[in-house]
Amino acid sequence: MQFQPVKKTNQILIRKTSTQFVRCALLAFPAFCALFGCEAPTSEKRALLLFPPPPQKPRVQFLTWANGAADVEDQAGAFERFVLGEEERSLRVLNKPYGLAVHDGAVFACDTKGLSVARMDFRNKTYSLLGIRGPGRLRKPVNITIDSLGYKFVADTIRKQIVVFGPDDEYVSAFDLPEPARPVDVAVFENELFVLDNDKTCQIVVLDRRTGEVLRTFGSPGTEPGQFRLPSSMCIGPEGFVYVSDTMNWRIQKLSRDGEPVWSVGQPGYQIGQFGRPRGIRVGLDGIVYVVDGATEIVQMYDSDGNPLMHFGGPGTTPGALDLPSSLAVDRSSIPYFQDFAHDSFDIDYLVFVANQYGRHLVSVYAFGRFPDGFTVAENEIASIPAIPEGAGIGPASPSPPPEPQRKDQSQPSESPPTTPPDGS
Repeated sequence: MQFQPVKKTNQILIRKTSTQFVRCALLAFPAFCALFGCEAPTSEKRALLLFPPPPQKPRVQFLTWANGAADVEDQAGAFERFVLGEEERSLRVLNKPYGLAVHDGAVFACDTKGLSVARMDFRNKTYSLLGIRGPGRLRKPVNITIDSLGYKFVADTIRKQIVVFGPDDEYVSAFDLPEPARPVDVAVFENELFVLDNDKTCQIVVLDRRTGEVLRTFGSPGTEPGQFRLPSSMCIGPEGFVYVSDTMNWRIQKLSRDGEPVWSVGQPGYQIGQFGRPRGIRVGLDGIVYVVDGATEIVQMYDSDGNPLMHFGGPGTTPGALDLPSSLAVDRSSIPYFQDFAHDSFDIDYLVFVANQYGRHLVSVYAFGRFPDGFTVAENEIASIPAIPEGAGIGPASPSPPPEPQRKDQSQPSESPPTTPPDGS
């Protein structure tokens, strides 16, 4: 079917008319606000949500959250979208985020329900979508990583490919994986692309990041070191080691880039050092390993030797709590765009972004850092997450895999067991 020129002309006329109307509406915006009493958001003083809470020395501060364009764009941009109508606005909110990556003030969220990657650019105050049409159209984006040049690599479980977008967010190419394929995460190290495949092979596929050629694979189904059962996330730390969230073995593993085991930590349970459902895993520039637990709804922190350090988050619906968290991203370049949300005396080392699949705070932003020695926070300045309900969050260890909360859909992309048991039995 060919496009008719008259329809294209009408479409252009409609766009011009809409643009003129928007400009007029924007000129009238101040009067509109004065008439109806709307005003710009104020930076009123908020209580501090700190982890661990005083009198312990806090290292993590909750800053803010974002759900879509309204939390990124300035008032004019938001009002323009309002004038353009519901159809336009419906594409400008997150539906069900899973994987995250952050690059120079822009947060990229894989929307498994919106079938796209949302770019929330806090530096330029813009919101846009990747992978909504053409050869780069995404079918179920799960996780994303970005290299130093700004190239985006998206793991798509339905396409069974790694879809590549350039620094300008335009589609570049797509890399196939050996069948059967179910890519759930991707990481870049130098000229190699590491893909976590949680089909029945439970392996990591290493590709040439320029050509997509398969260079090697490692890993297999099982419970021994270097083996996996439904692994859900993977990253490469600054020292070049591979970290894997080995979900149905209730552990995390550290491996060499050739698959040699270094250490593994975890067992079923609710305490620190134990996991209910380990999901997203990322490593900070300081070597701290961050692991999202979707069952206890916290983020656990470990040093590079696998020793537990602390945790933050917790189940709930208040800002700073987590609601079925799936993944996270660590970034230092975006500090200037979130500095105003932090306490004036809190020295930020880097930011931690956590994706929630449910709730009113879909991307939560935390700062890792410290207060000066001897600094104290007044008790009336401190907020807290409501007490954790019995049977949820941190609690007694269970001798069997912790039960899943029934209030939510616990499924994650590609988290259904393979037909053949992972241990081959």
